[in-house]
Amino acid sequence: MDLRRLRGGELLAGASAAGLVGVMFADWFGGESAWATMSIARIALVALVLCAFALLVLTVSRTVAMATSMAAITMAVGTIALLLVVYRVAVNEPGPNGVVSVDAGAYAGLALVAGVLWGALRALADERTDALASRRQTERVLAVRGAPREPPPPRDRGGP
Repeated sequence: MDLRRLRGGELLAGASAAGLVGVMFADWFGGESAWATMSIARIALVALVLCAFALLVLTVSRTVAMATSMAAITMAVGTIALLLVVYRVAVNEPGPNGVVSVDAGAYAGLALVAGVLWGALRALADERTDALASRRQTERVLAVRGAPREPPPPRDRGGP
């Protein structure tokens, strides 16, 4: 486990996900939390938090390919979560519009979902091949393969 492999994108996604967990217990709509007012979107929010934390774990413990795959999955889940939260905050608040207010927690949650999505995008964009971890991984793969073999001799195509 090498914490030096964490870059800005993974750190932003992880910090935003941790903040989102806390904000989901705050008031979102009419004094109710996200757990009480968001039916389908809360599933997407929990999935997004789990994806962001998995991105952190895979970045520090596995190969670059697994972290890149998790960043792509986090982006997909984040896009769905962002669309659901934007719809719920901006278009269709729960309950009658005159009675239910949109509280600060909803806007903070919207910003944090966007932060996780932006962090996953930055994690995908920052795939450096000149980083020390990338060079070590390449050298390990080449060491397993061994030295290149000689090509086989050409076949005699002249038939009997």
